Amino acid sequence: MATAMRPADLVEDALIHVDAATRREFGPDETVWTPGQRREYFLRLDAARLDPGSVIAS
Repeated sequence: MATAMRPADLVEDALIHVDAATRREFGPDETVWTPGQRREYFLRLDAARLDPGSVIAS
């Protein structure tokens, strides 16, 4: 029997997905990101917290 996924696990998976995708796009060293890139990163994290299913599905 499969273990049910808890909401916190779903959010954590979405945050990991967003973090990995953003680092691929902007580079692994966030100290060299522009202010706009950092803002975009935080907006993406917020979106993943609000609707984690849409992040993982994409």
